[in-house]
Amino acid sequence: MSSLPEVTLFVKAGADGKRYGACPFCQRIFMILLIKAKNQQLRFKVATVNVAKPPEDFKKVSLRRVPAIAHNDNATDNVDDIVQYLDEVFPTDTLNYDNSEAEKACKDIFQKFCFFIKEVSKDSSLLVAELNKLNNYLLSAQTKFLCADHVTHLDCEVLPKLHHARVASKTLKGFDFPPNMDGLWRYLKNAYSEESFVKSCPSNQEITIHWADKPETPSLSLEQHAYLTKSEPQYTLTIPSENAK
Repeated sequence: MSSLPEVTLFVKAGADGKRYGACPFCQRIFMILLIKAKNQQLRFKVATVNVAKPPEDFKKVSLRRVPAIAHNDNATDNVDDIVQYLDEVFPTDTLNYDNSEAEKACKDIFQKFCFFIKEVSKDSSLLVAELNKLNNYLLSAQTKFLCADHVTHLDCEVLPKLHHARVASKTLKGFDFPPNMDGLWRYLKNAYSEESFVKSCPSNQEITIHWADKPETPSLSLEQHAYLTKSEPQYTLTIPSENAK
């Protein structure tokens, strides 16, 4: 029996109500916990939660949403509070960063993706402009990840959102990230080789359902929804061959 402290991570349940669902905020915390566990600072278990029918151990600590964590007598379901708590109780220097240029380069991608997938923006031009901004930063940075050659808190925040944007844009809008963005593809290639990202990554089907179920997004037919729910999970963890440098 390990003497390491144990944290419980509550994440979104999938479309079947049981398996791991798709939520970029859940994956962010999942990645952080995997990194801290690899550093032998803690151990953790993951519990999937259908928020409409939450389990008793979720309700009894007054949690209402996911992601959420419980550790000893502490429980929180606010993402920023979770990150702060984990860093205060289990500090990990490698996750820290101080790079305003990197933050600026990626801060609006998720917003522009949401506008695109919800059809607030009629075409992909605003999203492409933000992807290009990130691509140009990554070309100049020459690091494997946003701030260093290892994952930092900024990567844990950005990579799940970026992957959601890639998968959902393709499956729901037929849009592919531009193939000529070498910096962006190099970044994704490094992410797809990173254990903390791969182990925490939801399936393509769950990402598609997550966004299709939201208001104002391209919806799925009942047959399509049922097929995705029942099909074997698939993961897009490769990049176009022309970018494999």
